[in-house]
Amino acid sequence: MRKTKTLKNPTTIYTMNLLDSIKKFLRFFKPGSILLIPVFLGCDAASDLGTQFDLDTNIDVNLMELNFPSTNVYLDSLRTDGEDRLVAGTFNDPLTGRITTETYFQFGFLSGSVLPADTLEFDSAQITLSTVGVLPLTDPFTYDIDIYELEDTLINSVVYLSTKRERVSRRVGNLTTTASSEDEVITFKLEDSYGREIFNILNNKPDSIGTASLFFKGLALASGTTNQGLVSFDARADTSKLRLYMSGNATEIAEFSIRTSLHTYVERDRSASPYNGIIEKENFDIPGDGRTALDPLAGITTAFNIEGLKSFFEDNPNILINTTILDLVAEDIAAKDTLQGFHLFFRKPDGGIFGPGLVFNPFSNVVMTDQGYLNGANTPAPIAFNPDTDQYIVTPTIFFQALYNNYQNWKDENDGVPPDELFYTDPILSDTIQISDMVLINPQQMTLEQAVFQNSGIKLRIFYTDAN
Repeated sequence: MRKTKTLKNPTTIYTMNLLDSIKKFLRFFKPGSILLIPVFLGCDAASDLGTQFDLDTNIDVNLMELNFPSTNVYLDSLRTDGEDRLVAGTFNDPLTGRITTETYFQFGFLSGSVLPADTLEFDSAQITLSTVGVLPLTDPFTYDIDIYELEDTLINSVVYLSTKRERVSRRVGNLTTTASSEDEVITFKLEDSYGREIFNILNNKPDSIGTASLFFKGLALASGTTNQGLVSFDARADTSKLRLYMSGNATEIAEFSIRTSLHTYVERDRSASPYNGIIEKENFDIPGDGRTALDPLAGITTAFNIEGLKSFFEDNPNILINTTILDLVAEDIAAKDTLQGFHLFFRKPDGGIFGPGLVFNPFSNVVMTDQGYLNGANTPAPIAFNPDTDQYIVTPTIFFQALYNNYQNWKDENDGVPPDELFYTDPILSDTIQISDMVLINPQQMTLEQAVFQNSGIKLRIFYTDAN
């Protein structure tokens, strides 16, 4: 913990042209309220909220730096149906272990596409998928994927978690090719007998084409016997479709969307990795290492404890927090691409981190942008990666202001006795939530990227003004 008094270097000072009367306002906030003074007093421009200020003041600016201890947390029940990603194959990460996935999707007839007719003959059927990521990243590898028909139709309104494995009936296709790290379109040829079944169903039920997907069972992509890699596909791409080729006077094509319903089963084997023995939602430290990771597909994330703030709050009962900057230092990763960003959640005392909606109900326990708190918008604060410095940086000033105000107001109302835990008040429901630690969550769960953080590489810088 480092404290610096009266900063003078204009390249590092983050202060505000505060009015001399800030003392009058500082202590007028009820528990749970959000302190907005630094946002509105003396800012040069609306776009500079909390970050750029006039230095020609007689107000001292102080800096406190705190390093937060971090640990690993395992999240097992990953929701995989809310994203347009299909991930199929297997990959062994020396850090987080082996991942094997099967991906499932339902296809439906695209409006405006050509329908089979008595004048047309079936030719062939195929699925084309656009890749958006592969593992391993190094040399080209054999990609061997079998296509299976499921026993049932997938339902669009059902929530599918990564632990849900569908029952398959018969193999209806295969692709064995050489894949590389370059994005490309991969074509899976379906067996003629299966393609002809699709042709006959459409030909026999032309009046029910709007609900045609109900006549088809879902499909699965799963590793073949010689598969050596993991590939992620973009189901939203225009090229990601099932196509039925028919011939008459000319070649005609019936097209099917593969986005009707989709999800992915994820099997994780950590027996040969440093994470062997990790238990869901419980803190886990790699023996003799100290590094932590954020690997959504592996179910591994990083948590860090902010209890060190209590001593700072206790020692500084009458300050104005101008800006807070959270800085996370990442390690260079050879096995996977570096994760480009994530969100910051606070873990509740019951161990809960987020619900099925993830960031879609952010007032519950996600840290939002300062503007999100000000205007009530559901805007989680983005934490983006800077490749030039190998850092993730975010400025969640109003969130930490709220923690500080709650702490001081609690003491004011309880004869100077501090609260046992830091706490936050939901601005919508007015519920008080005790905060044990912060957790990093990536909004895109079906990603092949990863972030690894250095030991003691999570730091909070607090720039504040003493109001005494």
